[in-house]
Amino acid sequence: MDINNWNEKEVKRAETTWGHTFPEYTKDMYNFATSKGSSFLDLGCGFGRFLEYLLDVKLEPDYIGYDSSPVMIDRIRERFPEYFTRVFVHNITDKITHPQESIVISAVLIHLTQQHQKVILNNISELRPLPKSITFDINSPSDRLKIKQSDFERIILTTKDSTGGFRMTWQSHYDMTDFVLQLFPQYNLTTKFYDLKQGRKKVLYMLELK
Repeated sequence: MDINNWNEKEVKRAETTWGHTFPEYTKDMYNFATSKGSSFLDLGCGFGRFLEYLLDVKLEPDYIGYDSSPVMIDRIRERFPEYFTRVFVHNITDKITHPQESIVISAVLIHLTQQHQKVILNNISELRPLPKSITFDINSPSDRLKIKQSDFERIILTTKDSTGGFRMTWQSHYDMTDFVLQLFPQYNLTTKFYDLKQGRKKVLYMLELK
C-alpha cells in the first residue's frame, strides 16, 4: 500500500519542513471540519498537525487518529501523551473501526495511487451512520498540460535521499470530482482551488451531509 516509506528519517524531515505551519488550504480544511462536527477521525494523522490545531481551538477534543506508520504514531504519542490511547497504527486502506462525525484526510491522498484513494473513500461511504462531514485534498497538474489519463499515475515529484525517492501523486480533479459525486450523493460538495507552482493546483474537497 505504501508509496512513501514513512520511516524515522522521513518523519523528522517532514516535521522539520512543514510540521508546525498551516498554509491557507490546511486552515480551510481544519476550519471546515471543526465547524461541522464535534468528534474527529484524522485519517493519516501523521505526527499530529490536526490534533495540535484542535487543541488550540477546542477544549479536550474528541479525537481519533489512524496512521499506517508506527514511527508516526510513536511521534504523535510523544507529543500528545494524553491521547496515547486515541491514536492507532492502522492501515488507512483498511475498514474504519472508530467512526466519528467529521473525517479529515489531510496531505494523505497526495501520496497514494488513485486505486488506494478510491478504497479509502469507499470505506468512508460504507460507514453507518454517515459522518457529518468529510474533507480531503489532492494535487492536480495544470489544465494547460495535455496529458493522457493513463499518464497521470506516472507524474511524480522526487527528492532523493539515502532511502531512495519520495513520491507525490498528481491527478485530474475532474475525474476525482466525478467519482465523489457518484459515491456520495447524500452530501453537498464544495471544492476550492489553491495555486501551486507551475500552474499546478491544490484542490480541497469539502463534503457536508445534506
